[in-house]
Amino acid sequence: MKKFITTIFLISFLLLPAASLALELNYPEFGGYQVELGMDLNRLVAWFYYFIVGIAGLAAFVMLVWGGVQWLTSAGNPGKISEAKDKINSALLGLLIILGSWLILQVINPDLIMLNLPTLP
Repeated sequence: MKKFITTIFLISFLLLPAASLALELNYPEFGGYQVELGMDLNRLVAWFYYFIVGIAGLAAFVMLVWGGVQWLTSAGNPGKISEAKDKINSALLGLLIILGSWLILQVINPDLIMLNLPTLP
């Protein structure tokens, strides 16, 4: 129940200002795409993909630094060193998966993140 309430709060916190147009929101540009009022779904999906890849890369970097600091402050305790090594390995694996997804989409076919919606006559 707590997760549900938190999710609803976060969604309303992010969407209500844009829906009411009370604030002029300027979203950052990711992958050459800028969020604008009235933009099509294709560009929104592309922007969201690049946004998620950027956030995931940042999270992997933070976990990598956190594991390094945890290792430095372990004071030779084998249990803490093992936990720090696991955290670093997991962060590197996550970063490899993130970069692998980006590489696959950019090298093989960058149009995979674009939806080709048919237009109505």
